[in-house]
Amino acid sequence: MAFGRIIVLVAVLASVAAIARPAAAQTGQAPATIQQLVADYAAAWGSRDPDRIAALHTPDTVFDLRIAGETPQIGRQTVRERFGGILRDNPGYASTVTKVGFGPDFVVIEYKIAMAPTAAFVLGRVRYTPTTAPYALPAIDVIRFRDGLVSEKVTFLDVDTIRTNSQASDAVQVAR
Repeated sequence: MAFGRIIVLVAVLASVAAIARPAAAQTGQAPATIQQLVADYAAAWGSRDPDRIAALHTPDTVFDLRIAGETPQIGRQTVRERFGGILRDNPGYASTVTKVGFGPDFVVIEYKIAMAPTAAFVLGRVRYTPTTAPYALPAIDVIRFRDGLVSEKVTFLDVDTIRTNSQASDAVQVAR
């Protein structure tokens, strides 16, 4: 059932990405500007430095990891802490982009995350203990920009891939 929802979501987001390029051209927004913002943001994630990543977010930024039990993180410092936890839980974090679509003030990025968690980690309401590593985790980001900074990042992960490569159990209260 969840896999079916992911397929529908991917189809919808792929449609958004397909129409995003013409939308950028219609608004007069220079696609190169959005492309540069995305390149800078990717470089910040590549650095694995939560301070550098958070510095590219607006003070009122929102990070919404679309997994049951996750609540949107609001504010630059809160987002910085959550990104720091994600990078801590997956010390080998790296991503490979497979598709990109630009809009006037947003980008849709389809990518794979190199997962090599060394210990159990919590996403939403579930604690995952890795049984296979490394593995590739399909993901999609929808990132909105305002005044040259990220104002919202919505991330969709293929949780079925995480389940296939981990043992899942009820999450306990864990400091992120």
